[in-house]
Amino acid sequence: MKLLLLLFILMQGFTGDEPDCKAFYEKTLYPIAIKGDLIKKEKTDEYYLLYVKNEEDGGKELVVRLLKNQTGKSIFIFASDKSLISKRKGETALHVLAPMNGGFNGRIFPDLCE
Repeated sequence: MKLLLLLFILMQGFTGDEPDCKAFYEKTLYPIAIKGDLIKKEKTDEYYLLYVKNEEDGGKELVVRLLKNQTGKSIFIFASDKSLISKRKGETALHVLAPMNGGFNGRIFPDLCE
């Protein structure tokens, strides 16, 4: 009986991550539009944080919280100072243009829950 209970709890942990991730981004990113330069980035115990000077909101500083999953880590590593971060209202796909010598390198991250 204890083994079945333990197995049930483990299965809930594995299947519960995906809906929580989607719900998190639908709550935090879906309702806002982002277009601006990356000011700074930092890592906390729970999130990767991107600080963006958001032109869509009159130049106010916006903190984009990314979950600590594979996609969040990829975005955090790819984005550098002065990167252009953009996202349309009603979507969760994040666009990042990182400056390089003589131009930009761009990536689109359509699924933040990978």
